[in-house]
Amino acid sequence: METENSRPLSQAELVAWRLAGRLPHIDINGSDFTIDLRLQELRETESPWNRLDISELETSMEVDCLLFFYDTKQHRIYELDDDLTELPENVVLVELPDELTLDPVAAARSVGYSDDRFLDEYPIQENLKAGIKNLSETFLPDFIRENLEKQNNHRQPGR
Repeated sequence: METENSRPLSQAELVAWRLAGRLPHIDINGSDFTIDLRLQELRETESPWNRLDISELETSMEVDCLLFFYDTKQHRIYELDDDLTELPENVVLVELPDELTLDPVAAARSVGYSDDRFLDEYPIQENLKAGIKNLSETFLPDFIRENLEKQNNHRQPGR
């Protein structure tokens, strides 16, 4: 959200835009998504039929964010196979900020507070960007190793 002369918007301008009904956006691995917390989804801005349901995402225990695996080619949430034996191609782990950071106005509305209830602590951010981790930096290499060991144990005769 920048003005025509490409200057960043002030917090007052961002709040005015949001209260006028404009939804915030977030960059996920280079793709722009519109944040719609009321519908609990992220919509790819250039392909609005591509919707990421965020209603049942896992919450990280280490940091205050929502986690999901993301297919960077199809721009979709990637569902892991329980029997995974190799790292899937074109998949990363996305660390999505919490709902108060994504859209403090919608978060306030969802619990019946006034629109500005959370804005002092969680100002509207003009350029939100999701954290991205390569799969090699996650628990998946250990998970794959365990699956491969299970497969090998089942193949060995006499076990």
